[in-house]
Amino acid sequence: MVEVNLLPQQYRKQSQPSAWRFATYALLPLTLAAIAIPEALTASTIRDLRGQIDALNGEITTLTPAKREFDDLKREQTTLEQVTAVAGQLRDQKTYWSNDIAAFSAQLPTGSGVSVKTMSVRPVDPAALASQQQAGIYSGKNVVREFDLSGTASSQQAVVNFLNTFENNPNFGVNFKNLQRDPDGGLYSFSATVGIVAQPPASTTPAAGTSGTVTPAAAPAAPTSPGGTSGVQ
Repeated sequence: MVEVNLLPQQYRKQSQPSAWRFATYALLPLTLAAIAIPEALTASTIRDLRGQIDALNGEITTLTPAKREFDDLKREQTTLEQVTAVAGQLRDQKTYWSNDIAAFSAQLPTGSGVSVKTMSVRPVDPAALASQQQAGIYSGKNVVREFDLSGTASSQQAVVNFLNTFENNPNFGVNFKNLQRDPDGGLYSFSATVGIVAQPPASTTPAAGTSGTVTPAAAPAAPTSPGGTSGVQ
């Protein structure tokens, strides 16, 4: 069957392809390319990132034993530092009681008429020393240890001479406490504290036959008057 279009030319439907149709056909590949290219780039980036993640995971697995060993060494270092800190503190606070007693005994005057009955040694806290110095005790002397003394004497002057022997020595300091007379025996009971002054590090080698102990300088002659103990009765 043949169809014949009998309409005039101006009313007949145009069947020729238009420019818009060609443009539509051309736009489709461009649209597909615009969508596909970013997708491909994104997929490539994802593959690269996954590869990097896998590589990093492999490095982590490889370094895990080393990290564990490092953590163990770090803990051991912390423990050793704590032990070293304690050892350093003990070293700094170490006291040479035998040297102090030897220095104190060497300073005792002979024939002084004083008999020491009790003696104890203790370290001096820096804060306590500062408080004592503000009260006029151990003024200008860096006392690090103290001898607590109690004893008897034949007279007040004997006690004064005894304490001045240490007071006049730069290696010692004196804190007089009390003096009482026994009415029955006629003797005087006294108590005092003798401080040991910190010594600077030795700069020379001790002479042969010595133990390295710092020997206090010889005490000057004791004064004939009570001096700083004028208030004692």
